[in-house]
Parts: sequence; C-alpha cells; structure tokens
Amino acid sequence: MFREYLLPIIKYSIENRTIYIPRFNLNTLKKLVSYRVAKTPIAIMIEPACACNIQCPLCTTPHKYMSRKQGIMEFKTFQKLLNDVKDFVLVFYLNFAGEPFLNPHLFKMVDEATKHNILSLVDTNATLLTDERIREILDSELNILIINVDHIKKDHFENFRKGAKFESTMQGIKKLCEIKKKEKRFFPLVMAEIIVSRENEQHLQDIYDYAINELGVNGAWFKSLCFPLHSKGFRDDHNIKALVDKYLPLKSSVKRYNYINGDLQLINPKEFCDWEHKSLIMWDGRVSACCYDYDGAYTFGNINNRSFLDIWNSKKYRYYREKMIKNKKLSICERCSIL
Repeated sequence: MFREYLLPIIKYSIENRTIYIPRFNLNTLKKLVSYRVAKTPIAIMIEPACACNIQCPLCTTPHKYMSRKQGIMEFKTFQKLLNDVKDFVLVFYLNFAGEPFLNPHLFKMVDEATKHNILSLVDTNATLLTDERIREILDSELNILIINVDHIKKDHFENFRKGAKFESTMQGIKKLCEIKKKEKRFFPLVMAEIIVSRENEQHLQDIYDYAINELGVNGAWFKSLCFPLHSKGFRDDHNIKALVDKYLPLKSSVKRYNYINGDLQLINPKEFCDWEHKSLIMWDGRVSACCYDYDGAYTFGNINNRSFLDIWNSKKYRYYREKMIKNKKLSICERCSIL
C-alpha cells in the first residue's frame, strides 16, 4: 500500500545514513485505526489537471479519446475534499489523466495537505521545470516527485514524448537535483520512472545509470509498458497490432503482456484489486471507482455538493467496492492492465 512512498524513503535513508520517520504521530495512528475499524480510505488519487502539454503514443489523455471534458481542478474543490477527508486519509496521489504542473494551485494543494499530516506524491513528465517551478517545488512540502525518463537519445525521447524537448527536459531535472543537493534538502525525493518498451529494453542499464549519475535523482525504477485498452476511443483509433509490433518489449522479464491470437493478455494478473481501499477524485469533483475509469463511467457523486463520506458510504459505492471492484467485475476490469 505504501511501497511508492516508504520504500524510496527507507532506501534513501540507508544510503545517506539518515533515519527519517515521516510525520508519524498520534494523528497518523488515529487514521490507521479509522482505516482498519471504520473502513475509510487511506489513500486518495486526485486529478489536478485533465489535460497535458505533450502527446505520448500510448496515452488516453488527448481529448479525442475521452468521453468526458478536460479541465483544471479549482482550489475550492480541493479544499472541500481536504476538509472532508483530513481526519482519515494518509496519502494524496496528485496525478491522474494529465500533467499536474498545469494546475497553478498544485503546490498550494500540497502544502495544505501537509498541514493535516497527509503525504503527497506528484508524477510529472518533467517538461515544465522552469527556474520558477523548481523553486516552487523545493519550497513546498512535497514528499515524492516522480519524473519520467524513458530514453537518453534525443530522437527516441522526442518520438515517445511527442511535444517534449529532450535537452530542456533533462536540464530541468538536473538543475532541480543539483539545487536540492546544494541546499541539503531531504524532500522531495526525486525518483525516475523508466517505462520499458521495445525501443529501450536493450538500454535499460544505461538509462538507469544516466538518471542516477548524470541527472542526480534519488532513485529509479522500471515500469512495464501499459496499453490503454480500457479506452474505447483509443482502441477504435489505433491498429493495436501495429502498436504491439512497435512498442511491446520482446523480453518476457520486462513485459506486461503476451500477444496471443490478436489479443493482449496479462502475464501476471493480480488476484485482487486494492481499489476497494482507495478512491479517485476527478478534476471536476466527481468521485470515481478506480484509476482505470478514464471516461468517468463509474462515478458515485460529486464532492462539490455532497460530503466525501456520504458518497463513500452510499449504498451504490459500497456495493461496487465490496462486490464488483474487489472481485474485478466491472467492465473496465476486463481490460485492466494492472489486475
């Protein structure tokens, strides 16, 4: 549950001979008790922006693939959510279907969450790391910043991250890490996520070494490539076989699927879904079932006109969590790339 947050901190602490216990106090203990006894969610994914400044070939964020409107979360929507959940939520994942840095209130959200002992994580394409934004990041209370580093060759990077510029993106990441080190700041931990595709699977060690040694990130991990098969708009607009031939890794150790009889099949599907313990808040305040509901097909109410707990404890949402999500019975579960 907390591996995205705790494991990087533990590893970084050991390497730097530092012991850090992240804001564990009586308030934190109360939240853990609430999670176990009252069955409240312990983590919430929030969509700061349903929009992006680049277009990656395997992403559903481009508006033409979505049946819902794009937009930026207003701060008052976030504040309403925070007031509703501050007594029981421990983690905010501030990313979903878009680039979080497009929201001008992002780090105000982070700082407000920290006041209530809520840990924060942001995932970014790192293309918007201006000097002003770097200072904003370092002066915030952000715990983990995940950046995407998939290629170390300009042409490969810009082909996969369409609209991004290789030199300026890498320079921004490096400058952020250099200033953080110079100012001796523990947070945010800057972690590189390397998406493994057929284009880079032969160079993974080189990419990892570049992220650690050249860019100066605190840690890095590999993530197998995910195909957005849950998006009907994406499926209708693409030749999946052509995408498989171009992007699906060949090595069984680094790929998520096998391509059999014209269908992508998960190699190691999970036996359960942990979204019965989490929730997703879309940019407009709608509460959704899980992180694969890109079109907002499974929403249960809006926090702008109802309290979060009222929605969470509603008969419909309880039924979906206990009978459908847990047992993978939703239509989007059939094409989930995680389960």
